[in-house]
Amino acid sequence: MILSDKGIEHAINTDRIGCEPQPTEEQIQPASLDVRLSNEVYHFDEDKTVKSFQHRLQPGKRYLGDTEEVIDLPKDIAASIAGRSTIGRMGVIVHKTAGWVDPGFTGSLTLELMNLGNEPVDLKAGMRVAQLVFFQLYQPSSGYDGSYQGQTTPTKAQ
Repeated sequence: MILSDKGIEHAINTDRIGCEPQPTEEQIQPASLDVRLSNEVYHFDEDKTVKSFQHRLQPGKRYLGDTEEVIDLPKDIAASIAGRSTIGRMGVIVHKTAGWVDPGFTGSLTLELMNLGNEPVDLKAGMRVAQLVFFQLYQPSSGYDGSYQGQTTPTKAQ
């Protein structure tokens, strides 16, 4: 079952789903939660994380960003992350392969950013760039216990 806007609000307000900072009304969509880009983006070309209010994504280049939101999922709720259509229409993909958030995961979400267009694209910290769709599991899982648990910055492959 996918959680609706009312289900998402209820789960966050009752601390079933942790989300810090608390989402604004604008972030809660009919069946998803918009998440925002943090001020940190890892640049593969420079092999470093850059902290800035604005990030310029060059054509054909890949980056790792992360969400401002730190998410804490219980063992019976999973999530899927997808780019927002506004960002896609700018020529930027938000994730290439890692679109699943396991039940029991805690941390910010690393975003696999790539500019597929021919012109640079500026993304600002705090911009809603992706959305989470939450799935209620039939029964609780064993919970995520992987190497990305608790991450709070863009995290390269481990």
